Amino acid sequence: MAQLDVIVFDKTGTLTEGGQPRVSDSKLFSSKWTDDTILGIAAGLESASAHPLASAIRQFCETQPSASLTCDVPEETAGRGLKAHLETLHSTAIIGNEAWMEDHGAAIGEDVSCLLKVWKSEAKSVILLAVRDETDIDGGFHITAIFAVVDPLRPEGKSVISSFQDRGIATWMLSGDNIVTAKAVAKAVGIPATNVIAGVLPHEKVCLRNDPPFRL
Repeated sequence: MAQLDVIVFDKTGTLTEGGQPRVSDSKLFSSKWTDDTILGIAAGLESASAHPLASAIRQFCETQPSASLTCDVPEETAGRGLKAHLETLHSTAIIGNEAWMEDHGAAIGEDVSCLLKVWKSEAKSVILLAVRDETDIDGGFHITAIFAVVDPLRPEGKSVISSFQDRGIATWMLSGDNIVTAKAVAKAVGIPATNVIAGVLPHEKVCLRNDPPFRL
């Protein structure tokens, strides 16, 4: 400990509890699909992922009226989201973060963007669902649902951070989450906003070990 001058925390499961995140807010956007169909799509895609946020979505959908839908085995891209074809709906669906939506050309409208900003400022992780109806002429992905997920902070987190800082040890946080949510979590436990690195993919967290100020 005497030689330690920097300590880096991962957000999920270290500063937050990580085990039982839950959906705190949701909003559906669709004139074509019924609400139970939309939630069925979300549950079907997230059933292929072991990520804690995916579990939160599945559990939420199970508490709501939702259709049971069959989809191809979803393809998962770590740190981004999932994608699957739904033959019965003649559609393809994606679920994940904002970067995943952008990768697939799903436009995030002003109304959606404003709501996401509010949720992120409250230290909530956001997940978006978009569907591409293959019978439509434009053939693009359209946002059909957004979810906010709360992952409670560990009660001892703030005191642990403070104890390191009192010893002159710099505290940093890495997160795969968006920068607004990550900074809100960091603020809650006392980590400076300047010491937050967000949007980090799983393999990038390993690479950062050899970058300043974390070089080992």
